[in-house]
Amino acid sequence: MNTATLEQVLAATGYLPDGRPAPGLRLGAEAQSSRHGRVFVPDALWRSASSLTVYFKFEQSAPADDLVSQWRREVWNEGFAPLLWVISPQRIDLYNGFGTPAKEGDAQRHLIRRFENIEASLHELDELAGRLAIETGQFWAQVPAIDRKTSVDQKLLSDLGCLERDLVAGNLARDAAQALIGRVIFTQYLIDREIVSAARLKRVCGRTALPAILRDRPATSKLFAWLAQTFNGDMFPPSSVKTTPAAHHLTRVAEFLEAVDPESGQLSFFPYQFDVIPVELISSIYEQFAHAEPQTGGKRTEALRNGVHYTRLSVVSLVLDEVMDGLSGRESVLDLTCGSGVFLVEALRRLVHLRSQGQPPTRELIRSTLYGQVYGVDISEAAIRVAAFSLYLAALELDPDPQPPQSLKFQPLIGRTLLVGDARTVERDGDGKAVLATPTGLKQFDLIVGNPPWSFRGQTGTEARRKTRVAGVPAQPRGEGLDFVLRAAEFSHEKTRFGIILSAMPFFSRSGTGMAAAQHVMRAVAPITLVNLSNLCSWLFATAAMPAVVLFARHRPKQRTDQVTVVQIPWTPSGARTHSFEVAPSDVITLTLDEIQEQPLKLKAAAVGRRRDLLLLDDLTSAHRNLGEQLSLLDTTFQVGLIRGPRESDARCSPAKRIGCTASQRHAALQHSR
Repeated sequence: MNTATLEQVLAATGYLPDGRPAPGLRLGAEAQSSRHGRVFVPDALWRSASSLTVYFKFEQSAPADDLVSQWRREVWNEGFAPLLWVISPQRIDLYNGFGTPAKEGDAQRHLIRRFENIEASLHELDELAGRLAIETGQFWAQVPAIDRKTSVDQKLLSDLGCLERDLVAGNLARDAAQALIGRVIFTQYLIDREIVSAARLKRVCGRTALPAILRDRPATSKLFAWLAQTFNGDMFPPSSVKTTPAAHHLTRVAEFLEAVDPESGQLSFFPYQFDVIPVELISSIYEQFAHAEPQTGGKRTEALRNGVHYTRLSVVSLVLDEVMDGLSGRESVLDLTCGSGVFLVEALRRLVHLRSQGQPPTRELIRSTLYGQVYGVDISEAAIRVAAFSLYLAALELDPDPQPPQSLKFQPLIGRTLLVGDARTVERDGDGKAVLATPTGLKQFDLIVGNPPWSFRGQTGTEARRKTRVAGVPAQPRGEGLDFVLRAAEFSHEKTRFGIILSAMPFFSRSGTGMAAAQHVMRAVAPITLVNLSNLCSWLFATAAMPAVVLFARHRPKQRTDQVTVVQIPWTPSGARTHSFEVAPSDVITLTLDEIQEQPLKLKAAAVGRRRDLLLLDDLTSAHRNLGEQLSLLDTTFQVGLIRGPRESDARCSPAKRIGCTASQRHAALQHSR
């Protein structure tokens, strides 16, 4: 490799300023060791704080389009790289890393821009795609073709949703359809990673490729039985292989793997490489299935009725970046509403990285972290099974030599670290009691993360909450997010770090009971940081009917115990396309708990406004009566909604009811209020 040419380009575009790597830039072996793939070996990469990656590849001569298409397909499957730079002494080509791979003409279809003369084009290249252009969002405004809507996660989740609907329409129960899809994805992952070879498949069931096996029902039964015996964890329990799905169901899944259009029967291009796709993306399948569930009679899906909203990987990174900063890797993690385990998978990966201290992790280290440090609870058995599946995949991905039979022998997670049950009562009986109850009280964890249900579930939900409510503790009037925070605190110690996604309503509501509940929670887990995500909900939580915040607590050792740091993440034109966040110093405001208690409106002002808005609020409240006090002078009670004035026929018209008042009445009311 001609490092001089590559370094010249990186220096001119801000990735290697003054000969020193910019934050996030990795060169040579460091760049190559940070990913695994098939044929693509980057010479450099730059990773932003939100995990978006730009890859740089140098070649002595401009590579053929077919080779570029192979590289780009890998980059697309990785899911986090919107841009691939291919650099040669003759030219620089920029390719769209989010564009769905095509069977023919892929490289030219996804070529964004070609710079023929490097010396003359470096300034123009820097303005288009340099580090500053990427970080400020200028790049995204200039290149609308790069969009998350065509990235691997959106494409895969859409295709799996269609596959599931076809299976259900073919009279396969929905949970059985999900189980079949999960087993097939896991098997294809083992094949793509060459953990299970074609020769082994031939010995087990007489076929060498998974689609051919699925088209042969007896061969499928043999394969699933072998996997259940070999992979002795929770993904293939004995009960899952007692009944092999019908031949037409297996054929439909085989068609998915062969990229056969179910309507036309025509072959297309199968873009997926399951050995490259991040495991945390696969773990989000359950949430996507839950939200894709067909509505019946106009009713919302079960997930939406329960206030469950799909957790995007960008939010997972935001939460874990904060709560895991500066840790040793020996800490324990709990998610009381873990769903398919998206938080747990990424936490496992980071804990292993921290424990290995820059060295290749051993299988013993990976397994001890998996079995002893990562815990999850969910009321859905299907979700817990997907969480187990995802954690096993993550452990295999981290394994330096994942070859059978030893690498496939896992201990069960369900009933040990993954528990099926209601988070409110999980420790009272069964597996939960054995795992979470100790002689001195509940088991304590070092990190508590998650995205608990947000929604208000009407009278039934209220009755259920009353049964577990602690006397004297202010309760959130609508919704149960704060209940989960208080419940999570029961599993904490004084240094436990929290990172929990919640509805913003109780924090920004004018309701007295809502604010009392929010302030009680803030004092219980102080010091805290509130990150307001309300501006991003249109793409971050598209199914939610209310804004969102992230509650961080005790994650900054130097933060004062009475301090509340409020961060407002602003909307940006590129946010929905990049799934990234941009925060400036002006977006951060610090308050105290006493300030919020004295003037609750300050919390909302800090979350949606600027420091000048707080100054204006202070000025208004110190120099003027509030509306309730003003109306009391008119013998009118301040309540929510339309307030009617006194019933006496000669009563003055209050400012709260101007409709129907005569001019003289309005004048008299104003005179009286002065």
